[in-house]
Amino acid sequence: MEKRLANHVQQEQGFTLIELVVVIIILAVLAVVAAPKFINLSNDAKKNSLITIGGAMQSGLDLVYSRAVIEGKNIGADVIDINGTDVPIFNGYPSVRGSDSFVDINAQVKAWLDIDTVDRDTANANRDIAVLFTDKASSAQQIFIFFTEDYDDKSVTFKCTVLYQNQQVPTPLGPSVTVETDEC
Repeated sequence: MEKRLANHVQQEQGFTLIELVVVIIILAVLAVVAAPKFINLSNDAKKNSLITIGGAMQSGLDLVYSRAVIEGKNIGADVIDINGTDVPIFNGYPSVRGSDSFVDINAQVKAWLDIDTVDRDTANANRDIAVLFTDKASSAQQIFIFFTEDYDDKSVTFKCTVLYQNQQVPTPLGPSVTVETDEC
């Protein structure tokens, strides 16, 4: 009887090749079904981050404008100091000076938005330094916030960004915040 028990124990020591193949096939099917769900979660996270940044930017603009009104600088071009950073404003809202470097623009955005970004040139030199970076289009009075991982795709038409614009035309249109998420 001990011999039969010993033979039975020896037969139960591992998986058969068929069992292993079935497990691998099941795992492969699960991976094929689950991977797109995780990819969509990543895209949704990027989109939601940009929406949140856009909302924070709008709130920051309200605070900058309130400060400009208090200081009597809400008409025309001027400069206000926010946490030790000179921020150019037009009609009480941040503007873009063509002479400001990418580093200056980033410091100004960080002053009124309180967001962790780097400037365009720093992001280009080290893509792992920060999640977000700022860029500008001086002639159009535009400031962009992009994901650093999208650096190579960035352009004024790339649709995974937050765009701030304070147009300085003869009849000021006021600032606008646009969140683009179609290409995230």
